[in-house]
Amino acid sequence: MVDRWKFKRTETCDHYRIFSVRKDFYTHPCIEEPASFYVIESPDWVNIVATTAKDEILLINQFRPGVKAVRLEIPGGVIEEGESPAEAASRELLEETGYEGDPPKLICVTEPNPATHNNKCFSFLIKNARLKTKERNLDEKEIIDLKLMPCSKLSSLIRAGGLQHALLQVPLLHFMQDRENKA
Repeated sequence: MVDRWKFKRTETCDHYRIFSVRKDFYTHPCIEEPASFYVIESPDWVNIVATTAKDEILLINQFRPGVKAVRLEIPGGVIEEGESPAEAASRELLEETGYEGDPPKLICVTEPNPATHNNKCFSFLIKNARLKTKERNLDEKEIIDLKLMPCSKLSSLIRAGGLQHALLQVPLLHFMQDRENKA
């Protein structure tokens, strides 16, 4: 029965700097009136698990206004128009950290919140990350501190609640599982 939803129409609600909101209308044989759902239209983005030749992972600290706190994360950002996810991963790593590395390898693709959002998050592994430039190209209101940490400490960091962003935990768990399988 869940596959019997029929899309009828959409209404644009509003546009904000980083997303838009629309209202979609559907019918289903089990309900009398058309149902409406709000959808947040957001661009796709990328996350980057960047590791060095010394088996360190590159992490960043930045302020997150949604939780009103600084969070430890992996680099990432929005995929720009005309850019592939892999190109965005390399660009975002360089812009946020000044590091570059091997060609990006896709770890996983996730849907941030399919109940309310229409976008995808592409997570990549970039090995052999090395400092290319100390001049980073941060967004206007972006202030980021870099941190290198041994990959061996990643699991305990996640278990201790040091990386709370759910969309970052998924690629990191894939990364750690791949490391264990190769060991």
